[in-house]
Amino acid sequence: MKCPDIISGLFWLFVGLLLSIWSLTYEIGRLTQPGPGYLPLCLGIILILLSLILLFGQRKRASGKKPIVSSSLRASGWKKVVYTVLVLAVAGFFFERVGYLLTFFFLIVLLMKGAGSQSWKRVLLTAVVAALGVYIVFVRLLGQPLPRGLLGV
Repeated sequence: MKCPDIISGLFWLFVGLLLSIWSLTYEIGRLTQPGPGYLPLCLGIILILLSLILLFGQRKRASGKKPIVSSSLRASGWKKVVYTVLVLAVAGFFFERVGYLLTFFFLIVLLMKGAGSQSWKRVLLTAVVAALGVYIVFVRLLGQPLPRGLLGV
């Protein structure tokens, strides 16, 4: 078993546990009416499951069996992971200040351009459709407020 895979598996297991425990300080709600702690709890559980798959997949590889998950994160892969985390952190910082539409639009653009060689036409079309689609569903149809920010929409 490779040491970096063990370290990353344990790190994400710790983050998942921390996120799950932290989410319990908020109301979880129900599946039909989720509370503010519902999403962090679900994300924490997903992180825990994926980290366990990574850890046990590496264990099976060490014993000669076919691994569940192949470790393909090389130097370029880690750069993409760090880039994605930084883009998400910046988006979280600007979400309230700039507003949903602009933040989500630029989030999609930056993530798609950082993921690979996508054409600008495809990136911009996807970002516009995604941002407006979520806006229409959540604000117009479901009546859920999203931060208005600079556009006031």
